[in-house]
Amino acid sequence: MTVLSDRLMSKASFRRLRERFGDPLLTTLTIMLALLLFVIAPLQASGVRGAHFFGILFGFVLVAAVFVISGSRLAVAATALALILSVVTSSLRAHHQSIVDVYLEAASWLVAGLTLLIVVARAVFAPGLITFHRIIGAVLLYLDVGLIFAALYGFLALAKPQAFAGLPPMLDNLSVGTNVVYFSFVTLTSVGYGDIAPVHPLARSLANVEAIIGQLYPATLLARLVTLELAHRIDKK
Repeated sequence: MTVLSDRLMSKASFRRLRERFGDPLLTTLTIMLALLLFVIAPLQASGVRGAHFFGILFGFVLVAAVFVISGSRLAVAATALALILSVVTSSLRAHHQSIVDVYLEAASWLVAGLTLLIVVARAVFAPGLITFHRIIGAVLLYLDVGLIFAALYGFLALAKPQAFAGLPPMLDNLSVGTNVVYFSFVTLTSVGYGDIAPVHPLARSLANVEAIIGQLYPATLLARLVTLELAHRIDKK
């Protein structure tokens, strides 16, 4: 009986923790990811020392947030794996730069991005009241899509160096990540400056898919959130 009661108490405690911090963590992750992509990464590419530590900090926060938001051990394990890959990359890069570091960095982005996509999507589009934090969580999903495609572009550029016209060589340096992130978000938002262009058929296909997602996501998101809010109001009546 004691073991059973302890388990019930722990589940109740976790439920309270999730109810209190689950939604606010969506906003926290959105702010941190935006800073990482649009502030820290450019600073790191410019040679600012210590900027990469913010990425590691984000990884630790991400592991904790995924645990609170989802409660899934598999999701936590996947996020922890991404964090380990990021730490290993930073350690290897500090001692000896090689193309392996770029592969590890891209793998870290992809694992973290896919895990975050599933966890946040479940939280944002779950039934219930549409809060400010859930709306910001939808923005997090949008940023996460850009991150996932940046990782995919990175892998493709590593495998096919001529897949993108205008993309600098995928050498192990501090600016390698910012180039694919830049191209990814230019494609996602359909800006298309033209300084980097997909040439390989697979690169063009990925760019087309990302551009379609970038166009359809806002409309689909709005429709889904309105539907959830209306359903919540009907249930309250």
